[in-house]
Amino acid sequence: MELLFFDFSSWLQGMLFILIAYHAISYFFTKDKSFAIYACYLFLVLVYLIPKTGNKVSNYLLDNFEGFFNAFNWIIQIWFWMLYAWFTIYFLDLKEKNIRLAKNMGMFIVVTTILSTTFFIIDLFLLDMKYMNLFFTFVYTPISLVIVWLIIKAIYSSESKLNAFFAFGLTSFLGFSVVALYLSITMDSYTSSYIRPIDFFMIGVFLEAIILSIGLGYKYHIYRQERDSYNTLLISEFKKNETLKDQLNEKLAKKIETHKLSEMEALYEKQINELKLTSLLSQMNPHFIFNALNSIKLYIINNESKNAAHYLNKFSKLIRKILEASTAKEVTLQEELETMDLYMTIENIRFSNEIDFQISINENINLKNIKVPPLILQPFLENAIWHGLSSKKDDKKIMLSIHKIDVGHIQITIKDNGIGRTASAKIKSDKSINRKSIGIQLTEDRLSNFVKNLKHKYSIIYEDLVQNNKAIGTNVVLKIPLS
Repeated sequence: MELLFFDFSSWLQGMLFILIAYHAISYFFTKDKSFAIYACYLFLVLVYLIPKTGNKVSNYLLDNFEGFFNAFNWIIQIWFWMLYAWFTIYFLDLKEKNIRLAKNMGMFIVVTTILSTTFFIIDLFLLDMKYMNLFFTFVYTPISLVIVWLIIKAIYSSESKLNAFFAFGLTSFLGFSVVALYLSITMDSYTSSYIRPIDFFMIGVFLEAIILSIGLGYKYHIYRQERDSYNTLLISEFKKNETLKDQLNEKLAKKIETHKLSEMEALYEKQINELKLTSLLSQMNPHFIFNALNSIKLYIINNESKNAAHYLNKFSKLIRKILEASTAKEVTLQEELETMDLYMTIENIRFSNEIDFQISINENINLKNIKVPPLILQPFLENAIWHGLSSKKDDKKIMLSIHKIDVGHIQITIKDNGIGRTASAKIKSDKSINRKSIGIQLTEDRLSNFVKNLKHKYSIIYEDLVQNNKAIGTNVVLKIPLS
């Protein structure tokens, strides 16, 4: 029997070493922190077991490093419990499932680790390890119980496919640990020469390591499936958008072909104006589209599947609205605001959602009855972001407000708290490559075409906001005629 347990402990230590190497290598390939944390946890467990197993390798290490193992015995147990709790947060994606519990666990881990390690250093170097047993008896046990309670709470609060793996792994570890503790208390000296409590503890560790290793593999498999699914969805949306674009081009080509040169000059001019409007709409900054896709791609790479799906859905809706608007000369103000809200949501990804974008509407205004050129507000919002707010570090705000100033006009105000037009112009002039923006000029051309047959005219006013001789933002006031 002793020979059997001797061989078992050597075999188990070898298996743990292999699993540590497996998880360490897996981390470098997957960049999933779960693998790295679990590899560190298993390594500390392996170190903890060395002075307790009694095989040749353990005895050799114990003979040469006895002082180290005696001194670090209890603090290693604290450390591997903290790593286990930290692993729980990442393995169960607790930051997405229950962010409050994840923060509480993280705080407990940090505080416990710092205090325990500090006491350990003081006890080791200043107090000659006088209080090690006292600390282990009255502090280690409550800490372990709290960690187990937090882990069980995490399992119940996380609606994850991986819960079963974690529950079985934790049950195996705790179950065999309790058996080992019970045997260490109740066994007499004769029985203990054949059956060692530490072997039951090692069985629990091994079963837990195997179950959670399979769970980690399954987790990465799920991630790969979700990533492939999102890539497929993204490609599908691209194809749909390309189809819509081709249909639009075909429709425009047919319209041009069906009109003959002998048609009335007014009809010809109207057709040209509509085509010009469509062309202007199609010139939306391609950098915005590519940057948005790169931002969504980053969410996919970082395994933030919910954010990727959320923004991919928003981006798809925005592209559809842009393509639909390409066939319309005018849209309702409500549709325009919905499109701008989508646009700002996508642009805000690159600023880590730091921009506070708000829309204020006078309660007496019926947005469905007011017509405006589609995407008419986009260039002004783009200017507010990239010329006003992009160079600012924090407190980034854009307020879009709508008022009816008289019977014939609606007033749209876009106010930002950026660096101002003067500072923005200086930054632009300092750049080695100075690209001229044509968005505002195109907007003015479209507004001129839009109001051609209306009684009232449009106006655009730029106001520099200044306080104590310091620029505090820009105000753009756009007056659009209603009739």
